[in-house]
Amino acid sequence: MPQLRIEPNQRVRLINAPAGFDGVQSVGSEPFDVVLLFAARRSELERSAPAAIAALKNGAKLWVAYPKPGSGPATDLSRDHGWGVLHAAGLVGVMPMTVNEQWSALRWRPNDEAVAAGQASAEVPPVDLLPIGRRATLAYRVIRAITVPLLRLSFRFTVHGRENIPRSGTYIVIANHLGWLDAMTILMVFPIEPRIHMLADPTGMMRRKAEWAFIRAAGGIIPVERSIKDPQALFRRVGDCLKLGGAVALFPEGDFGPREGELLPFKKGFAHFAVSAGVPVVPVGLSGVKDVWLGKRIVVNIGEPIASSGRTVDQMVQLGAEAVAKLLPEYREPSGPKPLRRWLTGLF
Repeated sequence: MPQLRIEPNQRVRLINAPAGFDGVQSVGSEPFDVVLLFAARRSELERSAPAAIAALKNGAKLWVAYPKPGSGPATDLSRDHGWGVLHAAGLVGVMPMTVNEQWSALRWRPNDEAVAAGQASAEVPPVDLLPIGRRATLAYRVIRAITVPLLRLSFRFTVHGRENIPRSGTYIVIANHLGWLDAMTILMVFPIEPRIHMLADPTGMMRRKAEWAFIRAAGGIIPVERSIKDPQALFRRVGDCLKLGGAVALFPEGDFGPREGELLPFKKGFAHFAVSAGVPVVPVGLSGVKDVWLGKRIVVNIGEPIASSGRTVDQMVQLGAEAVAKLLPEYREPSGPKPLRRWLTGLF
């Protein structure tokens, strides 16, 4: 990952900076060229973000630094999660950087500016051209044939409840969310067809035409624009996917959970999708994926499908949350060496 650099002539404001960082710590009377906000946790980000945004002059750069995985204090921020207050302000993360051994950073800029820059420079086609449906693309089959053996060589997977995966029809998979390995684990454990489609924010994945072409060939992505409040386009896209026989997987917590064995409150999206389409929900409990290292045991518990027929959205939310909670085993931190822990935990 590139190293964050500040030019000597730039006026820099630091917010919540730890010892050892030079810059203007107090509020100045003039806007700044660069604002670097340090946030160890989401609550600190939400508290400090308004001041950081207000300190920016037109065209200035906003960087938000967060702890690297395994570098010290526990955090509920990562490159892809925990940025709701910035998304609500119309900002998108466009560039990750390394600050030092303890801190990573993400650059933020207005959503319309990011979209315009991406389309102008790379001519990225609309995300609704991404393929959806029951069949897996050839590119995905090749990728899966390569990545599944690599995952099994890197980690020790224990899977319970494969018999609960529906043999026919389509379904929605819900699981707790702890880290980048969650999605890959679900894709590895569930059958190649019906093709599982993950809900994902495309702004960090498709900034270049080559990235878009790769994801389009592999398929399995339903775009979620976090800064757009109208959910109708997402509902239509998920509905179309289910009608075509594809399966959908999502993490109802909306962000990484705080620690192993604990859940954030579930959002209602998955329940709306299931009730509207009349498809069952398959609950999954993941354990051992918060911090990962070479050879770590990952436990996957697949529960019985929850029928959506005749149930309300609120009932499905409650049943789904209860089912996932019951599938989470008690977690105990393994003793012994943890090779490549920091690197693997922060890989994506």
